[in-house]
Amino acid sequence: MRVLGSEDARALDARTIEAGTPGLVLMRRAANAVVREIAGVIARRPARGARVVVLAGPGNNGGDGFETARLLQAARVASNVETLLFGAPEHLSADARRTHQRLEQAGGVIREVTKEGDLEPLRVATVVVDALFGTGLKRPISPDGLPARAVRLVAEGKAFVVSVDLPSGLSADDAVPWTPAVRADLTVTFGYPKPCHVTLPAASLCGRIAVAGIGFLPLLEDEGRVTGEAVAAGDVALLFPRREAGAHKGSFGRLLVVGGSLGMAGAPALAARGAHRSGAGTVTVFAPESVRAAVHMSSPETMTVGEGVDFARFDALAVGPGLGASAEARALVERAADSRLPAVFDADALNLAGDAAYFARRPAPTVLTPHPGEAGRLLGIDAARVNADRETAARTIAARAKAVVILKGFRSLVADPSGRVVPVLAGNPAMASGGTGDVLTGVVGACLARGFDAWDAACAAAWLHGTAGDFVREEKGEESLTASDVVEALPEAFFAARESGGG
Repeated sequence: MRVLGSEDARALDARTIEAGTPGLVLMRRAANAVVREIAGVIARRPARGARVVVLAGPGNNGGDGFETARLLQAARVASNVETLLFGAPEHLSADARRTHQRLEQAGGVIREVTKEGDLEPLRVATVVVDALFGTGLKRPISPDGLPARAVRLVAEGKAFVVSVDLPSGLSADDAVPWTPAVRADLTVTFGYPKPCHVTLPAASLCGRIAVAGIGFLPLLEDEGRVTGEAVAAGDVALLFPRREAGAHKGSFGRLLVVGGSLGMAGAPALAARGAHRSGAGTVTVFAPESVRAAVHMSSPETMTVGEGVDFARFDALAVGPGLGASAEARALVERAADSRLPAVFDADALNLAGDAAYFARRPAPTVLTPHPGEAGRLLGIDAARVNADRETAARTIAARAKAVVILKGFRSLVADPSGRVVPVLAGNPAMASGGTGDVLTGVVGACLARGFDAWDAACAAAWLHGTAGDFVREEKGEESLTASDVVEALPEAFFAARESGGG
């Protein structure tokens, strides 16, 4: 999906309106998307529904806020909804004035903010909807004004923060955030992501990114070319059409997970569970006898095999989770590298390979999924140098390995041998937890077994895995996420992709 700068975003909005879709209709669609996301956030933790406070500015972003408040109230998503208006109603844009009137007519509570005491509702809010400033913001928020005080109160509070289009105080086009700026837990943007959603450090203030289709016209050829691409829900949805009525388990691929060693039975089991939750037809773990019983207990859907297995019986391989560093493990990595099956290599398989060029001999689609430490070993440098220039590291590994690479981390990067590097709009620091990488390996393996090429498998898997982790964070917080939680949230990630819409 292309990333749109603020000028391209405004041009697209204007073209869509000129073609016959009223701005008010776009505003209502945007508000509906925000309400859907808030409903999910509250469903994951119902206590958040106690008190929603909407911050509305004078522009069209504020208009989205008024309509969001009205719809939240009408749908009874929250027990109490209050809107704080920054500026006088007569200064609102035309469309925002209409939604303000609709909210008034519906009996919505609107408080005009004229003094600091009017901000008191923020101290007890359980959800804050940030619709202060959108892509039109051209300079930092004045540090002495009431909007800045509101931003600081939001930062001091414990409410879950949902930003409309982008967190107020950020420039849509800049990687470096202005001060003050809202730190969102969730940002709902429309049509296409903006540069601030993609690039650190600004992206760290955006939380989970939901890119909602609201009916924009298709992009012109040159729109978004300069600002690049990102992997978002709409890209993933296209890869998973509805299943045919006559489908059977053989229709969705047979994956062999190669991994497991003494004390590491959980790793291949997590990979297998991730593959099952990602639609693989069958999943089999090739592991030592000492590991296989534990795999069955953790994942009863999974079959296991030992020595003598014929790789040719399968459609794809997932190699490395818990494999260990023994001579037998090294021989298995060699065998997998020489096979003609699509394969994903992770963890011990990457460490045993030792160099990115090891995989260049592979005759089949190949995905590597290193974290920065593993990436450093593949390149012969330390992790700090990888993190100092993640794009170059991902691009270099992909070129040397002649493979697609997922360089894991916040805004994971997908790179291919041609030099293409694309960030993934999913994932969060709570996923820095043992076993989450094994789940990703299983998701990639399932996509390869289903017949995806290496690029599509990597993009789909990285987004689904990261989005599942985002949903777990919203339910359980940053400290309590486990790899098993990510597995169980994969279905919700698939639903999010399917329901994302387009344009």
